[in-house]
Amino acid sequence: MRQFDVKSDTELFDEARLFFGDNIPEILMTEENGIYRISCDNKSIDIDCSTVDCSAVPIERRYDRVTKIALYDALSAFTGRKMPWGALTGVRPTKLVYECIKGEKSLEEAAKIMTEVYRVEPFRAGLLIDIIKAQDKKVFFPEEYINLYIHIPFCSSRCNYCSFMSVPIDKYGAAAEVYVKLLTDEINRTVDFLYSRGKKILSVYIGGGTPTALSEALLKELLTGIKGFDCEYTCEAGRPDTITEEKIATLKSVGVNRVCVNPQTLSDDTLKRIGRNHTVKEFYDAYSIVKKYGFTINCDLIAGLENETTETFIDSFEGIKALKPDNFTVHSLSRKNGSGIRYNDVENAAAADMLDYCLHNAGDYRPYYLYRQKRQAGNLENVGFSLVGCECVNNITTMEETVGVMSCGAGAISKFIHGGIISRFAAMRDIKLYIDRYEQKMSEKLAAFDSAYNL
Repeated sequence: MRQFDVKSDTELFDEARLFFGDNIPEILMTEENGIYRISCDNKSIDIDCSTVDCSAVPIERRYDRVTKIALYDALSAFTGRKMPWGALTGVRPTKLVYECIKGEKSLEEAAKIMTEVYRVEPFRAGLLIDIIKAQDKKVFFPEEYINLYIHIPFCSSRCNYCSFMSVPIDKYGAAAEVYVKLLTDEINRTVDFLYSRGKKILSVYIGGGTPTALSEALLKELLTGIKGFDCEYTCEAGRPDTITEEKIATLKSVGVNRVCVNPQTLSDDTLKRIGRNHTVKEFYDAYSIVKKYGFTINCDLIAGLENETTETFIDSFEGIKALKPDNFTVHSLSRKNGSGIRYNDVENAAAADMLDYCLHNAGDYRPYYLYRQKRQAGNLENVGFSLVGCECVNNITTMEETVGVMSCGAGAISKFIHGGIISRFAAMRDIKLYIDRYEQKMSEKLAAFDSAYNL
């Protein structure tokens, strides 16, 4: 007989948290010959998992998967609740479909495995299949390709839901200038290094923070100081209050071809409440500037923001859709570590209705990538929508973890993928430490790359 400590086992703890949040009661769990006995709150139940079909799962993972399914079934029976993603707690459900495809399962068989084995609700199992079809093999590239990520850790203010490495730029002054100089050097040295190792850059993504929070002079210094790229080249300009005509013209002049303008909501009341220093009108004005320069445009919305009603969210969704951006992403609010709302127990119960509205009313857009996060409202998901042919290759390959990511900047995490093994290298999060330890961490990053790829 095998016994499990649910609270100390990360995977089982995450399973229990689906039902209880952080207030997980004492749960006793044992297994013998495929029969799991789970006891909780003076109730016990036996779950027979001896016939669960895990034939598509790598052998070394089957037992752990079945154990999570048994715990899910028991807690679902105890609480009378089912989760939209069933027993799944991982952030990339589509990877399980690709796992089925690799195991020579058809898409129809994969959908059945999602519902019957992992307990995913049928609608969301179908959503996964739709996404696999929309990705249309854009997920697979030879290993010599790699994505380049550049991090700008500055913003005009900090939103209460934000957990990224980002600080208000007005507090950093001269440090921002030093940061840009070192980042420019890091990018150029990194790109030269990648080329020397036979790598090809599939996409470039400048994120943050908010890259356009840099002054016009610093943004121009950075972008004109690094090498040109002939690929999908994205820059986030997520805060409309940071967008100017000169900055957008600079993006265009250096070859950026995709820009993200992210209002998160089209409610002025909500914008003020979540800490964004712009109005709805400023978003529309900024969008018009970006549109004028002919970029592929993405917009982000958040479902489940505090005190927003379904009607308010639908107004935002329809407002964005009317602009006809090439892509938009709908995030379900997540109370992540490092965010101002991390310990806020009040969850917007309308989040599921908001997201469902998007999924059923996307019009000419189709879902093309999806990922999940812990502490996400309603145990839901984030979904990227795109017009056909406008899918973001960076989003697809990064989320599906099929192309490695070489990252530059404070707080940036590189992800190396070789032979099915994923390894990571994290830069210093603190801007001062990034500056002080620049050469040391630069050398360590390049050495980590060589080690990961056996070079």
